[in-house]
Amino acid sequence: MTRSSVWGAVALLVGLMFVVIAQQILGEGTAHDVFLWLGVLLVVADVGQRLLVIGKAPPAARGAERSLLFASTAVLVGLGLYGMSTDAGLDLLGYDGAGQESGLGPILGVLWPSFMAVGGSALLFMELAYRRMPIPEAVEPRRIRTAAFDGMAIALSLIFVFSMNYVATERDWRKDLTYFKTSLPSDTATRMVQSLTEPVHVVLFYPEVNDVREQVEPYFRTLAAASEDFDYEVRDHALAPEIAREHRISGNGNIVLLRGEGDGQQAESFDVGTELEVARSRLRTLDGRFQRTFARLVMQRREMHLTTGHDERTQSGVEGAGAGESTRDLMDALSRSNIVNEPLGMAQGLANEVPAGAPAVAVVGPRKAFLPEEADSLLRYVQGGGRLLVMVDPDVDHGLGPLLQGLGVTIRDGILASERDHVRRTGTLADRTLVRTSHYSSHPTVTMVSRNASQVASVFVRGGAVSRYEGPGAPEGATVDFPLRSGDGFFLDTNGDFNRDGTEESGRMEMIAAVTLPAAGDGEDGRAVIIPDGDFVTDQVIRNPGNVLLFGDVIQWLIGQEQIVGEVSSEEDVRIEHSAEEDKIWFWATSFGAPLPFFAIAIWVGLRRSRRGSRRGPAPGAPRRAATAAQPKKEEDDEPDEPDEPDEPDGRDEPDGDDEPDGDDEEDKEEETP
Repeated sequence: MTRSSVWGAVALLVGLMFVVIAQQILGEGTAHDVFLWLGVLLVVADVGQRLLVIGKAPPAARGAERSLLFASTAVLVGLGLYGMSTDAGLDLLGYDGAGQESGLGPILGVLWPSFMAVGGSALLFMELAYRRMPIPEAVEPRRIRTAAFDGMAIALSLIFVFSMNYVATERDWRKDLTYFKTSLPSDTATRMVQSLTEPVHVVLFYPEVNDVREQVEPYFRTLAAASEDFDYEVRDHALAPEIAREHRISGNGNIVLLRGEGDGQQAESFDVGTELEVARSRLRTLDGRFQRTFARLVMQRREMHLTTGHDERTQSGVEGAGAGESTRDLMDALSRSNIVNEPLGMAQGLANEVPAGAPAVAVVGPRKAFLPEEADSLLRYVQGGGRLLVMVDPDVDHGLGPLLQGLGVTIRDGILASERDHVRRTGTLADRTLVRTSHYSSHPTVTMVSRNASQVASVFVRGGAVSRYEGPGAPEGATVDFPLRSGDGFFLDTNGDFNRDGTEESGRMEMIAAVTLPAAGDGEDGRAVIIPDGDFVTDQVIRNPGNVLLFGDVIQWLIGQEQIVGEVSSEEDVRIEHSAEEDKIWFWATSFGAPLPFFAIAIWVGLRRSRRGSRRGPAPGAPRRAATAAQPKKEEDDEPDEPDEPDEPDGRDEPDGDDEPDGDDEEDKEEETP
């Protein structure tokens, strides 16, 4: 074999595809190992066959074969660096999973795609050029080098673009190109308007000609079309002094919502502005601002007491908390629903009793234990007809065990995990504890979310499972329901390895408990909801429809508030997360679908350059007319030679067919001219 086979490049490509399938699609198991090692073997086989060919290749083709070997080796090095960047690779290097924190993980994460992109792109372009040179004498090293440079230029350009995007993301730098983008009415805002039982009139204070008015008016026009009890008008502040004076509107740019008529008319307003540059950010959050103002006008004001003093999840977060563990979005949603939160801790008498008249109490992800007196106070509150929401992590000592047992519920040991039904976030085994499910029951705490079960799913972040408690201290006559359950294949990870072991419980798990305690006498029944996940409503998942709808159903069941917490239409940048299945689709689309047009253009340009190069002839110093010389000269003297004709009188020989200038000498001169 005097030259490398094209099947080697095909084997390399197939090998890389096998590695991608093993790492990104197949889970742990035999199939994963088979695809992974078969892919690595195919890549090594391509490099090996190129090594064998170099020693046997003719001198004219040896340089091209050496260049192809370098490109294949670069791909193999990139594959090795990828293996080092995985959790298993970092463990072998002695980092024990700390490579990401030490900086080695990010470095390897940049190096391996760079090696593979540069080597693979150069190999592709060189192979396309090399296969157009069928014999060793026709190999043109200059064309091979040019093809390699073309491929590397494309790969390095892509690396530069990705690097700029990474730096911009890390520095949180964004260029806003949607200057006139205004949020549209969300489904929540539309349902709020459609639920009206009495008219609401909106006055937009804007002049006849105004850029902000052109952005605001379509929003309210859409809402007015959704309900006959909702309408709006546009008035200039200078031409409506009575309305402006009555509702204390200082100028144009304000939006006033009016309910009722006469002396009993109620009004709520918010400001957008008249200058587009100033109103820009407010237009992006117009839907949330409208929901908040509408709720203050139409909905009954409610209170919810949030426990404090135990490192609970809060709006501002606490020191040492992870990214997304704050409740900023939750507090904003409660505000839009006209629910005021009040602190409840030792200073407010929690160790003695919950303040009288508290409509609801919520415990949101404590990291420190409650005192026994505080847990007993919360239990007496529910027994007396109170409404309680408990969201705690299963692996935290929260001190609420007696409270949960008094409600007839216990949290099982272990973190709920699933090998299949999880959301992919980090690409590691830890994602298995970011589980999702849409198995809702018919309980009132999941009314709205169960109607949309085919489209949404609730997500738990290192959550747990609950079960009925029937031991000492269990309440008599209590009704315990489980509105949300997991699917098949879930397991409780008790040793933290994210793998299902033989001793760990598996199967369908109860993920939420709803408790009703019968009232003593003529009072109201006590109600409690236990969610074994302290992050269920934190910023990292609250925008997931399955979480926000379920939380709204729970609050409605606890305090009876209609149209509680819903989604908001906003043009602000938000983090997007996908389930494991969705992530596979996005992976294939972005990894192969997006780059294909660029590679197609690059191949087209490379082929055009190759054709132009072939029309120009061989490079300087290359053997001339190699293809012609390689073929035997055709015999044309099958017939007997005719006698030579006598010389011309002037002494000049008449040139015969062999001596006529056929242009070869001229062509040779042109080819030798640089």
